Amino acid sequence: MFWKNADGAVKVRSVQDWTPDAGYELLPVSPAQDMWSLGCVLYLLYSGATLFQGNISDDMVSERDLLELWDWSEATKRNKLEQVKNHLARNLLSLLLIKNPRLRLDANHVLSHPFLTGVVGSRLQGSEPKWDVFLSYRVDSDLDHVEELYNALVERGLRPWWDKKCLLPGQNWEEGFCSGLVSSKCVVCLLSRGAVKSPTKESQNFEKLTTNSKSDNVLLEWRLALELKERGMIEGIFPVFIGDHVDGGEYSNYFSSGCNPDPPDLVVEALETKLCDHLGREGLGSPYQDRLTVKAIVTAILSNQGGFYSGRKEVFLSSVAVSICDMAKNCSTQPLEVSKVKMI
Repeated sequence: MFWKNADGAVKVRSVQDWTPDAGYELLPVSPAQDMWSLGCVLYLLYSGATLFQGNISDDMVSERDLLELWDWSEATKRNKLEQVKNHLARNLLSLLLIKNPRLRLDANHVLSHPFLTGVVGSRLQGSEPKWDVFLSYRVDSDLDHVEELYNALVERGLRPWWDKKCLLPGQNWEEGFCSGLVSSKCVVCLLSRGAVKSPTKESQNFEKLTTNSKSDNVLLEWRLALELKERGMIEGIFPVFIGDHVDGGEYSNYFSSGCNPDPPDLVVEALETKLCDHLGREGLGSPYQDRLTVKAIVTAILSNQGGFYSGRKEVFLSSVAVSICDMAKNCSTQPLEVSKVKMI
């Protein structure tokens, strides 16, 4: 709604004052503007002060305030929100008072925020993660691989979440891995023939999934990871492509040896139900991306740059671990647009 003219002054775009040579284009109205306004109202209620000073007509008149709004940054927002003592209200406001309107919460997700529902999970959206990387794998096929990778990451100073080490005694295992994923910064997905295209176990072969299949644990982790990335809570997804173990101790190439599945373009109903259950339990509301097909999930995971278990282990294990460390240290939040991802 704001623009800066040639003199450096910040002005409000106005239909009444607009001409073709006004120096700005008009913008269509958006619900995101209402969400910003809601944030302003909630800020006033919780801090006792307006976000910016207005006159008796509720118009902004201070040039300094207009410039501060034009240059609105995360640092400015943090300073403002120090006046809000309730941590849930502060978190909600941080998600409403985002400069980029595309990243603001919509009304449905405001209503499902823990500030209003009272349901608080492992991590609030916008807060810092506990773990650097979450290790997603199939126990039956890749337990040895994940243990070696876990040790390699720990040696390099990362905090990986691995169920064998991080699940609490007596904790429900499915709730545990979902909470661990919510509390993580990045996700590492181990893909092997036995994990995603097993020739002997249909439950571990994505090509065999149907609408009425049970919720697969690995696919559920991937689905939740994509959901969290869309919210900016997961900052990086790193697929590890594990080829077949062949004679001589070497590994084949995952793709050229036919390990990658051709997933069906259908929605597994039980998977979507599980996703909604865990998002609700974690206080994260309803999904941002509704009803993804198996093909869309796998395509989105494969669209990320990853590493290969191909050749000799003493070469590729160290290389993959270094790449994961680089991702964890350097990744930035970029919401994923699944609809634009193409299958490798």
